Amino acid sequence: MLQSTFSGPVASSKEIGQSHDDRLVLAAMLALTEMAAVAISTYLAFVAYHLTVWGGLPGTISYGWICTQLALMYGIICLADRQYDLHGAEWNRQALHRGVLALALAFVFLLALMFISGTVLSYSRGTFLAQLAIALPTQITIRALLLHAIEVGRKSGRWTSPGVVVLVFPDVEKPTVLLEQLSSTQDEIRQVYRLDSTNIWLQLQTILRDTRTHQCDAVLLLFHSHNMDAVTRAVDMLSEMPVRIQLLPVGMLNFMRCSRIGCFGHASVLESASGPDWVMDRFLKRSFDLFVAAAAGLLLMPLILMVAALIKLSSRGPVLFKQTRHGYNNKPITVLKFRTMVAGPASARQATRDDPRVTRIGRILRRTSIDELPQLFNVIRGDMSIVGPRPHAVWHNQMFEGQIARLSRRHNVKPGITGWAQVNGLRGETDTFEKMRARVEHDLYYIDNWSLGFDLKIVLMTILSKKSYENAY
Repeated sequence: MLQSTFSGPVASSKEIGQSHDDRLVLAAMLALTEMAAVAISTYLAFVAYHLTVWGGLPGTISYGWICTQLALMYGIICLADRQYDLHGAEWNRQALHRGVLALALAFVFLLALMFISGTVLSYSRGTFLAQLAIALPTQITIRALLLHAIEVGRKSGRWTSPGVVVLVFPDVEKPTVLLEQLSSTQDEIRQVYRLDSTNIWLQLQTILRDTRTHQCDAVLLLFHSHNMDAVTRAVDMLSEMPVRIQLLPVGMLNFMRCSRIGCFGHASVLESASGPDWVMDRFLKRSFDLFVAAAAGLLLMPLILMVAALIKLSSRGPVLFKQTRHGYNNKPITVLKFRTMVAGPASARQATRDDPRVTRIGRILRRTSIDELPQLFNVIRGDMSIVGPRPHAVWHNQMFEGQIARLSRRHNVKPGITGWAQVNGLRGETDTFEKMRARVEHDLYYIDNWSLGFDLKIVLMTILSKKSYENAY
């Protein structure tokens, strides 16, 4: 017997078409609003800079056309990245980060275009910096306001959010709890059908007829692997409707979190991958690492030299402490730190609170994380990243090997000077199973949700957040 629960309004076919058109118009308004904000803010930055510094506007180059080009490039990048797709993850998740990256790329493309056309020398560097300084906060503010306005409009019924019809195949337990865990504020479940194994095909015909009347953009199928034959036939039947058909094998949820559509030859495949795996992702992360490491190294070089001198003068032993730790793909790497303990074999043990081995200067260095600065050279050398799971000593990993599932998966990316676990207060001594497991869980979350914006967020939290300095001793 077919069981169903209903949680949304029934709409006519005309209303369904109108809802699709309304969302298309709304997405166009979002795009045009942001493009206008970029064009206006960059032009005002140009005017303010030249009037303040030079006392007049130049006539050598058309900054109005430049600002328009920048806004068009920004809009094209956002559209290509599906940032205005109201039922897509690109709008609902990390929307602020993706918008900032789109604007940064628009500036890069603009400079490249001007270089090719030979007009880049006429583009004032002061104007560029002023435009960047004003356009970025303007874009973030406009995007945040639009996100809020969209959510308010959805709750008040001014526009209809994408609707989902859910089909639950036999043997799937507690589907309501599962849907509550997975759905977001943008997902509205119009109806849930629980299929009976005795007559699935007749039930699917009924669902096909009923679903055409719902305000529905997608049909989600929840199933186990042994239902694949039935799922295949269901997809074939449901493909008669102009909706997205989504497949969710409930027994593979952990796998699905870090999977994506890839290809083998001419066939599309579901592949497990996480972290910066695409060539462009690796290029962006490596470029970010080199830029930050080189800039920080140059700016902090006086501090690095002063700390090295203090360590040398205050206690016997080398300035740097070198330790073999696990790096990418479990490869042993030599990690550099300022020596903060008295020299000797006992320094190989993990530091504890009020550890007598820590020197007076070392205590200050550890509390402020200055002892990690030599790892900038590890980053430049390519052994480490600015952001990633903190590298553990080989003996430390061996202590928990076999006790914590997927421990070695931390090494699917390069280790980092800072990481998601550290900015959430999970640094310092990990002498218990629970402490190590919490750190591993945060590291795996970072790997599965990596983005350049996420790296930037962690860097800022490392500098500004009090949690990043907790348990530092």
